Amino acid sequence: MWMTEYELKQIHRNNWALARIQAKYEKICGRVGISPMQTDGMPHGSGSKTTGMEDIEEKIDIEIEYKKLYHENEKLIRKARKYIDQFPDEILRRILVALYINNLDIVEVAADVGISMKQCENICKVHFNNVF
Repeated sequence: MWMTEYELKQIHRNNWALARIQAKYEKICGRVGISPMQTDGMPHGSGSKTTGMEDIEEKIDIEIEYKKLYHENEKLIRKARKYIDQFPDEILRRILVALYINNLDIVEVAADVGISMKQCENICKVHFNNVF
């Protein structure tokens, strides 16, 4: 099984997009709801929540977008795990998982694996030069 570096990096891009979509969703959810009532029984503006259909429709659209991207990313992660598991070198596998699936930066990966950052970069460089 082969997987390109672009596909591996797509996992990180998808995770970033999922976080952005989730923040947008939470912002929408903060606006949707029943407006607070004052003691006179009438809703008053300024700071109250809206109950408009536009917000509800946007919330549903965001949910659909999130689910679609989430499932695409899960497929990529499963493919990446199969790709990474085929290598006999434990250090290479740990580096690839940390970089592309766990979204750690190279410094964190090197510390996690117990090698220098330069060694970590060289391992990745050699791997992708030999594979592709």
